[in-house]
Amino acid sequence: MEKTNVFMKIVKFIVPWKGDSVFEIIRKIVFVAAFTTLIITGVSFLSVKMEEAEDISGNDELRDLYAGTNVNVTVPPEKLEEIEKENPEVLESFLPLLEINDEVVGWLSIGEDKFIDYVVLQTDNNDYYLSHNYKKEESRSGSLAVDYRCELTAEKRSANIVIYGHNMASGAYFGLLPRYNNYNITLDKNDISFYKEHPTLTFSTLYKSSTYKVFGGTLVKVNSGDDDFQYHRIHDFENKEQFDNFCADILDRSTFINPDVDLKYGDNILTLSTCILDNNYGDCEKRWVLFAREVREGEDPEVDVSKAYANPSPMFYDEYYKVRGGSWAGRGWKEDIIAGYDMG
Repeated sequence: MEKTNVFMKIVKFIVPWKGDSVFEIIRKIVFVAAFTTLIITGVSFLSVKMEEAEDISGNDELRDLYAGTNVNVTVPPEKLEEIEKENPEVLESFLPLLEINDEVVGWLSIGEDKFIDYVVLQTDNNDYYLSHNYKKEESRSGSLAVDYRCELTAEKRSANIVIYGHNMASGAYFGLLPRYNNYNITLDKNDISFYKEHPTLTFSTLYKSSTYKVFGGTLVKVNSGDDDFQYHRIHDFENKEQFDNFCADILDRSTFINPDVDLKYGDNILTLSTCILDNNYGDCEKRWVLFAREVREGEDPEVDVSKAYANPSPMFYDEYYKVRGGSWAGRGWKEDIIAGYDMG
């Protein structure tokens, strides 16, 4: 009987009851609404975290399969032989991945700690892999994906390969990429230590594994005005002038500069793009973008980071200056970084 009384007291405290004052009824309705919202939010948050954990676990298995160390997932030898016959020029490490998803086009890794270490996919649009994992299952984490307009075949490679990935709060996928941004509000704008610790990356296509030297990182606005930087729409260069101007646009906007990483017409560029949600940079659609160029044949893959410095005045977009103040003070790099470039 005592338990029943306690239960009824709790019910009457929460649920509107006969004889309650107007104030009590309003209080209870607000309480129930808030409690319901809390439960729904909690369940939704838990669902997202469970889904993300499942994706990360799946990526770990895929990584081991790619490295040839996954003993839990095996592909029948006859199936591998069939895939190899269909793709005779493909690197052996990608064959078991293609059996899982024939839209695999590469693998991206950054740092000895491999804070980025994921399969890269490509389909006929830029939306699908924003919401699907490498198994083509729906996923809020999505996948790393190459812009559908880029070519990555045995015969042709676009001069600027653009890869998109989500900026996950957990740090997964491209969640740590914005750490290259020394203008982030939590960091000293003169601190480029993260770049110095991670000056190169590795991108393996189905046909070739290459090291790339990072040469720029930019905070840009997209899809909303004349001051947008259309880095994601340029995949090939018609001539040296177009290449030089593209690289100059990057260096103008880059928050760090390293004269040791020079650029010249004919270089292959890799562009990594992720979203930025921080309104301290303006209420507009923003991206943090990292640019790297492929190590040339016979070139030393090491980067002299002692030559790197923080760009004293990177070019931002109009909305940024409206929120943070200031203006662009002009180029903070020398023209010889781009071979044969004349600033005019």
